[in-house]
Amino acid sequence: MSHIHLPDGVIPTFWWVMGYILASAVLAFAFYQTKSTNIQRKVPLLGMMAALMLVSQSIPLGPIPFHLNLAVLSGIILGPWLGLIAVFISNLFLAFVGHGGITVVGLNTLVVGSEAILGSFLFAILRKQMLSVMIAAMLTTFITLIVSISLMVGIVALSQVNPAFILGERAGGGPAIKLSIPRFVMIIAPFATIGTIIESLITGLVVRFITVVRSDIL
Repeated sequence: MSHIHLPDGVIPTFWWVMGYILASAVLAFAFYQTKSTNIQRKVPLLGMMAALMLVSQSIPLGPIPFHLNLAVLSGIILGPWLGLIAVFISNLFLAFVGHGGITVVGLNTLVVGSEAILGSFLFAILRKQMLSVMIAAMLTTFITLIVSISLMVGIVALSQVNPAFILGERAGGGPAIKLSIPRFVMIIAPFATIGTIIESLITGLVVRFITVVRSDIL
């Protein structure tokens, strides 16, 4: 849900270049971290999660103007660094089909990738608190999505982009109105809350199912 839907040419050059620089650095660190793991066993899972995120981010939640990311689920299953790589792959393919511009792939990798990284570590912490696997996954997803959505709003505010571009463009031109950041937050807050609850529930159910049928994956 924190995926930044901005076409090319909207976000200032400085910010999308910085996004690529920071994303490249984080991805390089992620590749370095995976050298010490048995990555061969998780490559099929990486491909599966990248494809799953690609599909989920392409389908809106009915009347709610948001979609599932499933990046937290990716972090729980793959770990923080492979989860980040899966996020990058899915975001790159989404940009190729026009779901957000190529210029925002770096920023989207950072924002959505934060869900995989934070989700992986937070889930491990909550599991140590003797919570059930479903409750731990749901709490992890809920908290993580709040953080990533806040990060998305922060990027929009810092780059001084009109948030109306994210809510939808007017056919044949720019956004119909000029929105302030507080107004933007007020508009998306109810939908973000509903979407966060839905993704938290879905993630919790999937993680519980995996625990029953293939606990070794986790």
